[in-house]
Amino acid sequence: MPNHVHCIIHIVGNGLKPFPTGNNRSAKNLGLPEIIRGFKTFSSRRINEIATEHSFRWQKSYYERVVRDENELHLISQYISNNPLSWELDKNNSDVNGNELFV
Repeated sequence: MPNHVHCIIHIVGNGLKPFPTGNNRSAKNLGLPEIIRGFKTFSSRRINEIATEHSFRWQKSYYERVVRDENELHLISQYISNNPLSWELDKNNSDVNGNELFV
């Protein structure tokens, strides 16, 4: 979609045991907030290098949902795959109502 991103992030955990702590920075265990922050930081930096006409900024928050089983994963995957088909009906689509998107 031109105005938002859907993704599935698979975070591998350590079961019920806590992650080991220590000074080994190369084996850093990142949680979802750090992953999202990194993605937004690096992608917006790159977008702003390419698209100099307008400044790109992400919204401040994000929506998360824990996928509990294979069926739910399948349904969410289908939703993500089919979501661009609804762009023609999106209220932010400039072809529908004259709004201009800045990318």
